[in-house]
Amino acid sequence: MKQRSTFIVSESHGTLPENFSLNEDSFIIKALPPSAVREDRVTFGVHELPAEIRDVLSSCREAHLKFTSGDVYESMDPYSSRTPAGLHMLLSPEQGASPDSICQLLEKVFGVNGCRDFRSSFIEIPGSFQFYSPLRSASTFVGYLQNHLSEEDTVRRSEVQSLESAEYIDVTYDAISQTLVLSSVHAPKHPKWDGSSIVSAKTSGVEVGVLGNIIPMEEEGLTLAGFIAELGESNGLEPTMFSFASRHHRSESTFGLATAFPTGLHPKLKLSIHGPVKPPRSDGNGCTLNAYFTLPVALFIDKYQLSSDNQQLLDSLGIKQIRAISGETDLEAPVWTREKWGSRVLVEVDAKGGENGIELELPLHLRYLEPRYGGTTKKVDFAWPSVFWACGSEQWKKMAVNPFDRLHLGWEDLFPEQVMYYHLSPMPHERSEGAWSSIDVPVLGLENAGMIKIGTVTIVGLGFLWVLFKIFLAEFGSVRGKKELKKE
Repeated sequence: MKQRSTFIVSESHGTLPENFSLNEDSFIIKALPPSAVREDRVTFGVHELPAEIRDVLSSCREAHLKFTSGDVYESMDPYSSRTPAGLHMLLSPEQGASPDSICQLLEKVFGVNGCRDFRSSFIEIPGSFQFYSPLRSASTFVGYLQNHLSEEDTVRRSEVQSLESAEYIDVTYDAISQTLVLSSVHAPKHPKWDGSSIVSAKTSGVEVGVLGNIIPMEEEGLTLAGFIAELGESNGLEPTMFSFASRHHRSESTFGLATAFPTGLHPKLKLSIHGPVKPPRSDGNGCTLNAYFTLPVALFIDKYQLSSDNQQLLDSLGIKQIRAISGETDLEAPVWTREKWGSRVLVEVDAKGGENGIELELPLHLRYLEPRYGGTTKKVDFAWPSVFWACGSEQWKKMAVNPFDRLHLGWEDLFPEQVMYYHLSPMPHERSEGAWSSIDVPVLGLENAGMIKIGTVTIVGLGFLWVLFKIFLAEFGSVRGKKELKKE
């Protein structure tokens, strides 16, 4: 097991060596700016993992899991990439293999509901399979990890407990290297890092770095300067500075999401991008503004309604095009007949005339939900989208050397490899719960089902009798007319 802890600061004085103390097996923080972002990355060999996890991974070439809390935070390069809140998983099985127990593992490790089995619950995307759950907390994951630690290992138990407050958690497995990497990022919050320490366990090496962003040497890159150290190996804090091409960058723009009321069976999402809205690069060539949605199975968009054949409607909604839809797109099926988790939608936003901001409206449709006792409405949660500029890059081959690179966010297969991303930050309003929204939708209350049945049968019966009555009148009138004609 290996561990790397990195602090990124925006103030240059945050990397001064006198603010830290390096001992043989510990790194102590005396002072650190409150805006510091912390990343912890732990690398495990497959043989160090629990048997149930090894069993699932044995049938996978790659596995990528990402959990995002949906909390509001200010991003900082190189940790600027964002995914919609919740739990995302991308699996690439070995040829001819199927990780059949993946759903049971997700339920046990993360508390995920709604995953039945691999083939029926995951949606197929180019080169992989994808699953999503609107999970709001990592507490089940924290409990699972702590169950595999001894009570005496207070240091590791404390580190694991801190995952509950992480902005996002990534888990990546690669069959070639036979390693699993667990990383977490903590953005600035009220508790400061002052007075905290990083301790090296006897079973692992720990690398520590405190780095600050300085003026980049290239437009498409980042430059960091500060110091690094390895506990138990370094005699002191070693100064360092390095530059690298970065796939992900922070955008200065922000966005918000609201739901038009009343929602009914056809909710409308209103995406507001706070301007000015313009391409992040000076040339602006080849840049598109995009919104990536992960919609739960209860919600879907009508791909025929929003097709390119109906460009006039798209223009009125602020949509340039629907770039991709995959997953559950059946227009008529109720929720209880669907097995997939939902659908992913990539929308290209019409960014013309965005000097003072722009708005996009995405019309959704609601599937019929299962009847239930205890009310005639049900709350459906959904995450805010990821909103980003995608721009062509000439430095894309160099991005692989970025030690902070983040891949497999769910939409990369929808873009060429030669692309870099500029991520907008969500700016929630008073009624929202971070980067989450919910709508109350109508459902059939089972306590009223009997009355509704009686009412339905009565109405249908009366309608049937009315039709028979009208047919009788018509036939009676026809017979009577014929008799009168004969008399004449």
